[in-house]
Amino acid sequence: MLITATALFAILPVLDARWNAVLACPRVSAPGATDGTGVVIGTKDGFAYVLTANHVAASDRLELAFTSRELYPLANWFGDGAVVVARWPDPDIALIRFPLRNRAIPTIALAPAWQRPKLFPEPVVSIGVGSGEAAKPLSDEIRAKEFVRREGKQPAFFWRTERPPEPGRSGGPLLDRKGRVIGITVAVRAGAGYYSHHDEILAALHRDGYSWLVPKR
Repeated sequence: MLITATALFAILPVLDARWNAVLACPRVSAPGATDGTGVVIGTKDGFAYVLTANHVAASDRLELAFTSRELYPLANWFGDGAVVVARWPDPDIALIRFPLRNRAIPTIALAPAWQRPKLFPEPVVSIGVGSGEAAKPLSDEIRAKEFVRREGKQPAFFWRTERPPEPGRSGGPLLDRKGRVIGITVAVRAGAGYYSHHDEILAALHRDGYSWLVPKR
């Protein structure tokens, strides 16, 4: 069963942590693609790095719209100068970079490799824009880790969840009990949600020179 609305923020128990999760997840818009969501997973040398679904970042012409506590759910500022710096089509993830221009911005760290869920069902929270103007959290449960074969792509691991995400939440993060990123929303299949698996995300970042975004022991 899904966790109740009352229990939703037992996973993100502090009000500031809830706001941090929402404010770190912009709406991502690209020509020729349905609007989606992203999540800022780190900053370095004056740039912020946003993880999203590859099919959301369908173009190098991107608009990132961030909200604020004061204007939620309206957009408050935009991450101009955004570019896609890496694409991994098989697990359906992409990494976007944009200049901070002296802005302070919330981030949501990835979970360490050794702390991903191993027993199911496991309560989680997804963050995504959906039909609204800004991201909101929803309770969910991981039901399984699945090895999925898709036509024209290399097989990859995905999380399967109880709740199918609505359009607009693609690219948003799946958060564990400690509020850390363990997956990225990518698809609905047979009435269930599918998320790029934590292992696939970490492997891609390590492989293409972004290992500094992966937590170390």
